[in-house]
Amino acid sequence: MKVNSIMRLLSLAWAVSFLVACANMQEALKTNPVESIKSWQMDGRIGVQAQSSAWQANLVWDHEESQDRLRISGPLSQGAISIIVQKDLIYLNEGNGKTELSKDPQSLLRSRLGFSVPLSSLRYWIMGVPDPSLPSTSVTGAVSSEHGFEQSGWVVLAGPDEMVAGWRLPQKLAINGAGVRLKILADNWDVKGLDHD
Repeated sequence: MKVNSIMRLLSLAWAVSFLVACANMQEALKTNPVESIKSWQMDGRIGVQAQSSAWQANLVWDHEESQDRLRISGPLSQGAISIIVQKDLIYLNEGNGKTELSKDPQSLLRSRLGFSVPLSSLRYWIMGVPDPSLPSTSVTGAVSSEHGFEQSGWVVLAGPDEMVAGWRLPQKLAINGAGVRLKILADNWDVKGLDHD
């Protein structure tokens, strides 16, 4: 058998293997939506424009089944704020001995950060998908790499996406609503646990 024929056969075998792998990946994405990721961490940056304030900070978000932990900090961790959310309970630690516990997350965020956003839905929005417990409608982004939706009076545009351990997660998000504009840049995603039920 000639060398050219062998090379063509090898190329064909590689192409078939690649197409099968792509098909399997697409099937996994269809049957395993990102909502089934039960534990993850996102390291990135957040920019906020609200009616009375505008600021940028580093953001670390740890999500687990029972709670969400957010750490918002300036350069070199200056002005760090820790937020823990468990169902309708929110705990905020400003790092200077000032802590607060509340059953009204929206009011506490507004008074301490200058804006309010529905954290229970944001934990889905940050992954580029709507909160499955609420109705939503699809919207079109300005560029082909963006996908989005409108939910509860907020418009969420996500993209471009990156593949993380077989999951499609956004690198950028723009979230607009209630007089607030959020921009989130994800520098790193870490998928820690999956819901196999």
